[in-house]
Amino acid sequence: MNENTNGNSPGTGSSVALGFVVGALVGAGAALLLAPRSGKETRRRLADAGRGWGDAARSKLDQVRDTANDLKRDARSALEAGREAFEHSQKSHEPRTPSRTNVKS
Repeated sequence: MNENTNGNSPGTGSSVALGFVVGALVGAGAALLLAPRSGKETRRRLADAGRGWGDAARSKLDQVRDTANDLKRDARSALEAGREAFEHSQKSHEPRTPSRTNVKS
C-alpha cells in the first residue's frame, strides 16, 4: 500500500524545477533564433529604450523635487504665520500694569 497520499513521489519538486529551467533555456534559444532583427539592431533599440526610461525617470524626479520644495516653502510660511500668531496672542494676554496717571492717591 502506498503511504504517500498526495500523489507526489519523492524528487518531484526537483523534476519540476529542472523542467522549468530546461524550458526557459529552450525558449530563450528559440527567441534568439527567431528574432526579426539583428543583434546590432536589437542592442540599439534596447539602448534607445533605456535612454527613454532614464529621461522619464529624471523628469519624474524633477517633478518630485519641485513638489518637495513647494511643500517645504509652504511649511516654512505656515510655521512663520503660526509663530507670529502665537506671539501676537501672547502680547494681547499680557497683564497690564497700571499707569501712574490713572492711580488715585
